[in-house]
Amino acid sequence: MPNVLVHLALHRPCDPASHDIRTGETSEAARFDAHTDAQGIATFPNVPVGCYYFGMTPPEGSNPVPVGMHTLFLTTAGATEKGTLEFNNMTSSPNCDETTIETSLGVDPAPAITIDLCDGAWAVVRWDSRGDNQQIINSNVGGWQTYTIFPHNICWATATADGVPDRFKRFFDC
Repeated sequence: MPNVLVHLALHRPCDPASHDIRTGETSEAARFDAHTDAQGIATFPNVPVGCYYFGMTPPEGSNPVPVGMHTLFLTTAGATEKGTLEFNNMTSSPNCDETTIETSLGVDPAPAITIDLCDGAWAVVRWDSRGDNQQIINSNVGGWQTYTIFPHNICWATATADGVPDRFKRFFDC
């Protein structure tokens, strides 16, 4: 999901090679915050080697998957570690609501919009009006924008390079 505040907390003392943050024996030594990008990825460059808890501030109206403590262990400076935070029912996310999409796109809200598929960062939408008006749109920090209007000639290889998720593959012919 785009534009989610993600927190990364370094805990010490801790040996990241042990892959264990001992409860009650460590304390938060540093905190890093970042917002997710249009693809729902938060990046924390140049953090020190160590043991980390991570989490998020869920957007209002979202439904995060309930899980325990999230941990990451960075054992080598400059290495990349990945953690996942998930949401239930992405189509109910505030980024996928009709008003947000119509306002971002600057369209008339009078014809009803149908959101056929939405994951919070990408969506397929159409309006209840004459003609072929189906679009694939994507969200970034500035809001929703049109990626392509149907019919289109974007090949799947180009779409994946642009960050379109796999579940949208059926909307691309070549």
